[in-house]
Amino acid sequence: MTQDYPVIVSIDFGTTYSGCCYALADTAEVHDIFRWPKSNGSYAKVPSLLYYKKNGRLLDWGKGARLQSLRPDNDGTLLQYFKLALITEEIRLPDNKTHVDVIADYLRMFHDHIYEQLLKTQLLHAYKQCQYRYCLTVPAIWSDESKALMREAMVQAGILQEDDPIHRLALISEPEAAAAYCENKYQSWNLSDGDIFMIVDAGGGTVDLITYLIQDATPPRTLSEVTRGNGAMCGSAFIDQNMSLLLRSKLSNGDIPSCMFEMMMDTFIETIKPNYRGDETDVYLIPVPAGALQYIQPEFLNDDHQLIFRPTELRDLVFHPVLKRVVQLVREQLAQVDQYVQAIFLVGGFGCSEYLYDILREKFHGLVGEIAMPPRGELAVAQGAVYHLLKPNLVTSKLLRRTYGVRTRLPFEQGLDPESSAVITKDGIKRCSTRFDVIAHKGQRVFIDQSIKRSFWVVYPKHTEADLYASDSDVIPRQVTDKDSVVKLAELPIKMPLLPNVKPGTRMDVTIEFIFGMTEIKMVVHLAGTRTEHLIESHV
Repeated sequence: MTQDYPVIVSIDFGTTYSGCCYALADTAEVHDIFRWPKSNGSYAKVPSLLYYKKNGRLLDWGKGARLQSLRPDNDGTLLQYFKLALITEEIRLPDNKTHVDVIADYLRMFHDHIYEQLLKTQLLHAYKQCQYRYCLTVPAIWSDESKALMREAMVQAGILQEDDPIHRLALISEPEAAAAYCENKYQSWNLSDGDIFMIVDAGGGTVDLITYLIQDATPPRTLSEVTRGNGAMCGSAFIDQNMSLLLRSKLSNGDIPSCMFEMMMDTFIETIKPNYRGDETDVYLIPVPAGALQYIQPEFLNDDHQLIFRPTELRDLVFHPVLKRVVQLVREQLAQVDQYVQAIFLVGGFGCSEYLYDILREKFHGLVGEIAMPPRGELAVAQGAVYHLLKPNLVTSKLLRRTYGVRTRLPFEQGLDPESSAVITKDGIKRCSTRFDVIAHKGQRVFIDQSIKRSFWVVYPKHTEADLYASDSDVIPRQVTDKDSVVKLAELPIKMPLLPNVKPGTRMDVTIEFIFGMTEIKMVVHLAGTRTEHLIESHV
């Protein structure tokens, strides 16, 4: 694979900001992209923003999109938080644009820029884009369906081709990428064999957590999962949404021009939010743009025509509703661990918040060894994704996040199985044809590349198929047709080979192997000396 794709490029597509790192596949040094259009270089990531004209034409992206929205004559749409459109219908999109369309638009602009930057480097100027292997990070709480849409967006953006090998794009969960980053940096913290550490990856949209055991601290180091991981939509974008509601509550009647409102929100996002520490003696001020005073209720202004925000307002209405959810997620993660946690690593853009750090230290002092903020935490996911591919054997075992099973025929049970699934087989037994047969349980530990086998028989010369199903439920489903809890992940055709010496009607043994990798499940069908493989992306 190193020969096919000598260059590794990570894309950390975030709700509020996105980043990129790269490396040569045969080295251990990871590099950052830090130059972004219309940016002063003070932050190593680029805003996840798009600006569309009224006619639906994309005019700009990143910081340029923000600048377009601040123009007094702007008549288009500033699109933000559109990553969340994959998991919620609350994000309004431009007319005639789907969620995949807008994500593809952003990825196309993003990739055009990074490709231009990479060609300027001494390291990669001689490599073509077809020699790049990509790792795209996704929230741990995303469904396989959402991840499939991200792959579709990568193709639509022109980054991948339809006929590319599936392994050219690795979809890596954000906390797993962050763990690879922290593992690379944890020499700075006195961790050794048998120690346990937790990742709190706090981004713009989601906060994802996972906990690992250090199995072997001597290079090459290895980790194993201690928990299944958890997460929720409680990233920093929801602090911004709370602030937007508070700001609008101070407006008088009339629609304030969007450019003026965005200017005031920018002051909060770029100045107040990153420096907020919960100090109740501070008064927080936002300058009101010229021409916007008529939209502000006078009692909320000081003599210098600045909007006044009391400390308790920001604490109770803006920050704490989100921070309380993060604290609860950490509690839930600790409840899964029956051993002492030596360290919590706080990473991600939101993870760089000193106030979040202070809150976690206050709530969990004495319950964990230490709470640490690794250097360049905003790039932990982007860098970690590259490390993840450079060290594919870092994690040796995982706890399954879902229950996996196949469709099978079992004796029919009256009152439990639907009559619509009843069949009478050749042996005269009434059976249910839609039963869920468990391969591996949610929470079960599987070693990376562990094989689980299932055997059954088919009648020659009929072709058949093998289906793989998954369920997020804590209760094992009875039927594969239970649409509320079961999804079909794959349908693998099983073609019967031509066997001249076998009579029609003969039973043929079939064995299916399910091999659990880091980010995929491989199904291997063995039939009459033939072998068929199918790779399924799934957050195992």
